[in-house]
Amino acid sequence: MSANDDPASDAPTSFYWYDLETTGTHPPSDRIVEFAGQRTDAELRPVGTPLRTRIRLAPDVLPSVEACLVTGISPGASESGVDKRVDEWQALHGIEEELLRPGTCVVGYNNLRFDDEFLRHGFYRNLIDPYAWGWRDGNSRWDMIDLARAAQALRPQGVNWPRRDGALSFKLADLAADNDIGHEPHVAPGDVAATIAFAGLLRTAQPRLWKYALAHRGRDEAQRHLTPLGRKVCAHVSASYASERHCAAPVVAVARHPDIATRLIVADLSRDVAALIEEDAATLRERLFAPADERAGERPPLKTLTLNRCPFVAPIASVRPADAARLGWNLSVVERRRRALAATSNLAEKIADVYRQDGTRAPAADAELALYSGFFDDADRVQAERVRQALATQSEWPRFAPKDERLRLLGARLKARLRGDELDADEREAWRGHVRRCLRDGFGERPSLAEFRADIEALRRTEQSEQAREVLRALAEYAARIEAAAGP
Repeated sequence: MSANDDPASDAPTSFYWYDLETTGTHPPSDRIVEFAGQRTDAELRPVGTPLRTRIRLAPDVLPSVEACLVTGISPGASESGVDKRVDEWQALHGIEEELLRPGTCVVGYNNLRFDDEFLRHGFYRNLIDPYAWGWRDGNSRWDMIDLARAAQALRPQGVNWPRRDGALSFKLADLAADNDIGHEPHVAPGDVAATIAFAGLLRTAQPRLWKYALAHRGRDEAQRHLTPLGRKVCAHVSASYASERHCAAPVVAVARHPDIATRLIVADLSRDVAALIEEDAATLRERLFAPADERAGERPPLKTLTLNRCPFVAPIASVRPADAARLGWNLSVVERRRRALAATSNLAEKIADVYRQDGTRAPAADAELALYSGFFDDADRVQAERVRQALATQSEWPRFAPKDERLRLLGARLKARLRGDELDADEREAWRGHVRRCLRDGFGERPSLAEFRADIEALRRTEQSEQAREVLRALAEYAARIEAAAGP
């Protein structure tokens, strides 16, 4: 499996809007339980039939009880009508076919940091290329949440920007409510429809901003704005900057990340940069990464910017004087700070040292958690493709002997989940052992069976709504079923 995360900057042929509901918030170990998607053309007009899929959990997976209450989706629910479930591989195979259509820009709301990660880990776990859908045949990715933040910070006219408890809110539900967009939250099709409607509102209200962000969503475009190091000031939008700062800051790139090629390190020029000039790397590192209650002084004004996550950066010249005043940016001071950093010798090397990791990263605890432990070689990818073709055509399970240990374990578990009646005695016992361990100890961020039941009982004492109580009853029944099936 290979990756190329530099999406094309040209306008896409179509957008594919999607949203997920999941068993929790940890992409490596949690699971997708519902997928909804809708293709539109470049003018945001619907194309084709919307897709909605609910996914059956395998017996080694226990969901977060709180997540089930939020979504209303229980693994023990009736499997008929809209609640009919399919196996994870079947669902992801169909989803990938949609996403791989040439010229597709895959987009959602906060998808780059959440939903896309669930897709990648799900594809990986099911021996499907986890990256191709985002780059092959002119495909790309995008995300509406940072465009929303950019519009509020730089071009706020034409949209009602919600505040909750005195703070700006970029929650899709709040944006929909304050802009008269119909929305059914925590239901994947409802989130997709609301995202498309909000995108249409942004596109109409600020067409130049929309065109700029769409054309500059690629890694190379962001890098061109920020390099050479130390020379170009840009407006950067990110949730890392507080909402009272409109999630925006004037920044300059000061170093390349020493370990991750797709990241640059930027300095926030709205803050005092004297520490970056005067302090050594060890002191900066301690202050940057220490817990807030243990930090000596203010956190250094540094941030990593991930180029392949469609960061919103724009030349500082695009910030109008009125908007700079509203944002609290003194552009003369900003330029003076940039020049001070540029005049500091060996600044890039020092800042890179701040972020340099000591030693090697600890290996993942299990193959299912090891997506980012390296790419598979070509021969192993060919073997994975044979399994994929066998499943797609309902053919006999092929001989599968990859060199990578991760693939061997992923293949064994995939076979157990989908072709349990074809397992030999050793394979069957290995699968049962895995399921029993998951129920006894938990897996990744998933709960153990004892923790799952304790959460159900704790919430039964506090939840008052009949809908919530029904979900909790279904979860308790599910726990009993999978425990019985796992055996002693």
